[in-house]
Amino acid sequence: MLPVLLFALAYPFHLQASVEKLTYLDGIKSSRFDEFSKGLDSLADANTTLSPFERDYFQLLKAYKISYLGDIDKALAVLEPLISNPDVAISFRAKALSINSLIIVRRYLDAFLYFEQLINQLPLVNQPIAREQGLRVIAMMYTMIERYDLSVAYLEQLIAENPSENSVCAAYQLRLEAWFSSNQLDLFKREVDSGVKYCEDHNEPLWAKLIVITQAKLMFKDGLYEQSKLLLLKEYQGAVATQYLRLITEFNYLLAENYLMLGDHKEARRYANMVVAEASSSRNYFPIVHSYNVLYRLAKQQQNYQQALQYHEQYLAAFTAYMDDKSSQQMAYHTAHSEILAQNQKIALLDKDNQLLQYEQTALKHQAALNKLLIAALIVLVLGLAATAYRSYVARQRFKALAEYDDLTAISNRYHFSASAKGALALCEKGQLPAALIVFDLDHFKQINDQYGHAAGDWALRQTVDTCRNFMRNNDVFGRIGGEEFAILLPGCQSDKAHLLADICRDAIHSIDTAASGYEFKLSASFGVTSAELSGYHLTKLIEDADTAMYQAKQLGRNKVHFFTG
Repeated sequence: MLPVLLFALAYPFHLQASVEKLTYLDGIKSSRFDEFSKGLDSLADANTTLSPFERDYFQLLKAYKISYLGDIDKALAVLEPLISNPDVAISFRAKALSINSLIIVRRYLDAFLYFEQLINQLPLVNQPIAREQGLRVIAMMYTMIERYDLSVAYLEQLIAENPSENSVCAAYQLRLEAWFSSNQLDLFKREVDSGVKYCEDHNEPLWAKLIVITQAKLMFKDGLYEQSKLLLLKEYQGAVATQYLRLITEFNYLLAENYLMLGDHKEARRYANMVVAEASSSRNYFPIVHSYNVLYRLAKQQQNYQQALQYHEQYLAAFTAYMDDKSSQQMAYHTAHSEILAQNQKIALLDKDNQLLQYEQTALKHQAALNKLLIAALIVLVLGLAATAYRSYVARQRFKALAEYDDLTAISNRYHFSASAKGALALCEKGQLPAALIVFDLDHFKQINDQYGHAAGDWALRQTVDTCRNFMRNNDVFGRIGGEEFAILLPGCQSDKAHLLADICRDAIHSIDTAASGYEFKLSASFGVTSAELSGYHLTKLIEDADTAMYQAKQLGRNKVHFFTG
């Protein structure tokens, strides 16, 4: 309390406003949010005259407070005029904070446009606190789109710049999350305790609790349900004290999962319902998916099948929304990246136009003596413009492919598969033609990744796709809709032929010789098949029914084909 008291004596809020006060509040905004909030309120209430820079700085911190408390639309409205601020650091930080807010309201394209600008502007920013915030946001965005290597690289750059204690904690948390998500568990286990201790020792409870939730997830993943539960309960009140809704929701859904596995149905239901009750305000699909799944399994165990069905439908809806959200993120990233490239090319073309004007002025001054030189320069310029236009066209085509196709297997990603399949189903429905859908995924695929590495897993996915392609028609729609899950829409195909194709693919997958991967292991897949005759022409219903049939195939022993019977 002594530093706070000394600060209050040196800079009384009711007497004057200064950069030092605002800088102090900036430094405690995540570690002592209540003090930060009261300090801002005191500045707003006092009759003080703020310089233009102080006013903009105050507005930036005000937007942080509003965003932290959950009013995202209002925070974005405060930040909007700061984006074009002439002060580079204020503008840069406003974009970084806007990205955090835009992600929460799922305006991904706007977020990634600012993200690309941050990357380009980072070398021009010298203010340490602005660079820290920018590097953290860039790393967070790369983690969100699962580019963990780039995320860790920016975090290492942040740590190397000797940042504030708050940014060190943020770097610890984001790096540990990237290692956990990319299955680099040895690195995670080696650093997690020191990360928690550092943040607790430096009074950064928010980052410490975010690390704790990832630590509890690893315990749960390893089957240590009691240890995971006890860790979460020990840190629960501290998490609530942060007032950070995302963190509290994560604690609640993981506690529900642990209690379910430990057989405490009452507590599992209580924590799951807490997550569901805040679903509309949290906008965080991941905990909601798991919470509905917990409630579904609880109702099923109690043989309350009507309620179980309701929860299962809500679970499927939340899962679909979650997957669509992830697809939207990837699509927004590639679109924003392409737009920034196009803008840079336009700027390059304008620069070339300016050079052309300079050439013309020079030619006029030198008249006939430089005419030949001008013609040669024009020819070179035209060729350059043609080459630039061609490269722009190639780049647009490449980014279109990245947005629509899975880069590992070269088949449609979930977003493109959904769009193509819906179009094909609409034509079938209009012409009253048959249609069928096959959904399958590889059996025990996680064991292949864990035992032989992700390179072997990627090889298995590519071989599976190449094998199944041999048996498909040109108008069949083939897509990867999950990690190891695939779907095939068969327009104009009867159910018996779809069943036969599924069985042919199943047998071909089981016959793949895996020695070429460098390891020898068995591949197999479980298939679910349905038809428009049973499930209708709506893609969501077709996928749901085929998915149900696929899980029945797994329950029957895997490496089987099961047809949906309604």
